[in-house]
Amino acid sequence: MKRLRILLGLALTASLIAARSRADEDHIPPRGFVAPSAATQTAQSDSILYAVRVQNGNKLGLTLTNYGFIGTNFSSFAPSFEYPLGSGHMHMVRGGPWIGAVSADENGAFIGVSTAAEDGFAGGTRPPSQEFTPAGTYVAARSTLPNSFYFDSGAVSELDCISSYSDLPANVLIQHRPLNVVVNQYTYEWSFSDYAHFVIFHYVVHNNGPPLQDVWFGMYDELASGNMKLQNSYPPTGWFSKKYITWVDSVSMVTERYCQGRPFPAQCRFDLVPEIAAVSLLGVRPGNFRDTTDKKITFAAWNFAPTGTPGAVARGDDSLKYGLMSTGVRQSIDPLPDSLAPVSGDPVELLAVGPFRTINPGDSISIDYAYIGGLTYADLSRRAVVAKRAYDLHYKVPVPPPSPSLRLVPRANGLDLYWNRAPEDFIDPTSAIGKDFEGYRVYVGENRDTLNLAAQYDLATSPHDTTGYNTGFGRVAFDTTFADGQHFDYRFQISNLRDGFKYFAAVTAYDLGNPDIESLESGTSQNEQMAIPGPAPSEASGGVSVFPNPYKVEAAWDRGQQARDHYVFFTRLPTKCTIQIFTLSGDLVYSTDFDGSSYNGTNASGIVRTGTDLPAVMSGTTFGWDMITRWGQAVASGLYIWAVKDKQNGNRQTGKLLILKSDRESF
Repeated sequence: MKRLRILLGLALTASLIAARSRADEDHIPPRGFVAPSAATQTAQSDSILYAVRVQNGNKLGLTLTNYGFIGTNFSSFAPSFEYPLGSGHMHMVRGGPWIGAVSADENGAFIGVSTAAEDGFAGGTRPPSQEFTPAGTYVAARSTLPNSFYFDSGAVSELDCISSYSDLPANVLIQHRPLNVVVNQYTYEWSFSDYAHFVIFHYVVHNNGPPLQDVWFGMYDELASGNMKLQNSYPPTGWFSKKYITWVDSVSMVTERYCQGRPFPAQCRFDLVPEIAAVSLLGVRPGNFRDTTDKKITFAAWNFAPTGTPGAVARGDDSLKYGLMSTGVRQSIDPLPDSLAPVSGDPVELLAVGPFRTINPGDSISIDYAYIGGLTYADLSRRAVVAKRAYDLHYKVPVPPPSPSLRLVPRANGLDLYWNRAPEDFIDPTSAIGKDFEGYRVYVGENRDTLNLAAQYDLATSPHDTTGYNTGFGRVAFDTTFADGQHFDYRFQISNLRDGFKYFAAVTAYDLGNPDIESLESGTSQNEQMAIPGPAPSEASGGVSVFPNPYKVEAAWDRGQQARDHYVFFTRLPTKCTIQIFTLSGDLVYSTDFDGSSYNGTNASGIVRTGTDLPAVMSGTTFGWDMITRWGQAVASGLYIWAVKDKQNGNRQTGKLLILKSDRESF
């Protein structure tokens, strides 16, 4: 098993923070950012972690920190290159930048390499690398979407995540000679077309010390694919010898996918985890890595070997790391040697670029990478080209109107979708007519990643009468304001659904397009929600009921799941009540307080697996019980008594629940 953790200290000098405050070469810090004072830095010099999920409609999920570390080290269900987001398919143990250079300090000239991640065992508590330290107590967010909480006119993408860190170690016990650099890290993501399948990492490296010579920048990654939903403990087991890596020279890209056995690829069983993960180098400024007289690319891979294990000596000090990243050679992995092949190997990857001959004090460089997901190698190569084109355009890309604000309201055997008209006023700065909004599309499905088009509504007035629908919005116009003050302009109703089953829904907006660019549509995951139909409070007459009753081994909605993912529903509950479950002898098995206005299914992992699933939108009278007792054990087969007490009037209802479970079930 592999290991690491995610805690680092904060201890910086005032001069280092001053370097952070200057504007980047082509991007500026988030609006309102104020660097912490020296006194604040001292007070915060203990271990501090700031992390954020990259999740705003993009199909690729990452966990970020403000000290360069990427991923979770497989220590939790949080996204660690999860693709598609919500699938539980993770593709990376850890990643982060390496910066190497020739520098000098009071002890003379030296070769230094500062690393954000290195080989280390997953799920542990001690990081193998602590060489970057937060240069600000934040991972800030900003968005180009007008309806986003993070809207900022200075944003680059639909979600920018921004942080800063330096290579001055907070832990004085670490034997590390810093290069005195400050790194501003930006991630960019979108939710439409091929853009929804990659996340851009834009690094700006400032020199805050003596001149740096022959600088190289690399991205270290341990890509490893597997299905986290089939794991009951952290870190997962059985993944690390199932890595199948390739190199695509035309787009400077390393790929990795799950491969179960040999010979490969014939015995890989790609169907078990079909997605492929990739990292592609997009560009550098100043310079051009396509011109080999200016910059060169290093691709290196080695068999996983943490410090203290055989093989680690090859990267045992900074000079060896620098020698590895500065070869300017793309390592051949066709055919794969045994040390890097599935079953016999456990590869780790480094994709580096350089040299930047001199970075003088106060100067900076920028380097951009894309983390990409896809089902085929053709998908990955196409998306790498799209990401490179966006980089060349300084990320000024044509964009669709944003998806509208959406509210789902479950009811008995149905869902009502409400949305607002905000996308109709969106201006695309790359469009000749500015407001190029054309219409809405409504999507519904029983799987998060395969929504079906349920309806489309299209403007019918010139010039918005060109795509063939021209229906207008009259059939869905519905002016309403909810009790919390949210106003909506449209409603779409879906009936004949099954109570207790999960349904996913989204409303997108699309534009006209033009002769040069096809019509673009916002991403379904921008406002996608999951809801479970059930009686609304106004439909709750008739008293409390439980379904399925009897519960026989597995319900239709949880068939094939593990014991902790099974559940039954209580419905037509009072909106505020206490639910209790007893054995026939009167022993209390389970008790909980229910509030229909806030309940979202997160108590039962089969309904919502925290960290990977969308919270459930419930009807307000329905509660899911995972058949786990108050002692944390799965209930045995048998007959149980339930009791529900209404907190508002004190009325009490009782009934029976028969549970028939398989003896083969386990956690």
